[in-house]
Amino acid sequence: MGATRRQLQEMLDKSRFIRHYGFRVVRSGEEGCMIELPHRPRLERPGGIINGPALMAAADCAMWLAIKARIGIEKDALTSELNTAFLNAAKGGHVYCTARILKFGRRSIYGTAECHSKTGQIYSHHTVTYMPI
Repeated sequence: MGATRRQLQEMLDKSRFIRHYGFRVVRSGEEGCMIELPHRPRLERPGGIINGPALMAAADCAMWLAIKARIGIEKDALTSELNTAFLNAAKGGHVYCTARILKFGRRSIYGTAECHSKTGQIYSHHTVTYMPI
């Protein structure tokens, strides 16, 4: 059985490696997950733009959570590849990242993630491959 939104949020809140971003699970299910990256000045590069590594972390985290929503908390998977295209500057507000699982195989899990504004303006597009362990 997959993990619930509440279980995913609890896992994020306890995580030492990703807790500092303050990610919030907006929604989750068997096919994907949406998280929120709260706007924080420490994530800004000059000009008030959210830095690229923060968007990449959001994409990686959203896909990881989408996988956990399908396989449960006890099982895990590792990132094997993350490709990013930056499309617009993320400036002035919270960032949302929606990950979708496109193929769930025994040896690899493939999907996409998009970081976007609340109104849908896309900041970055990511393709993500995970390996179940």
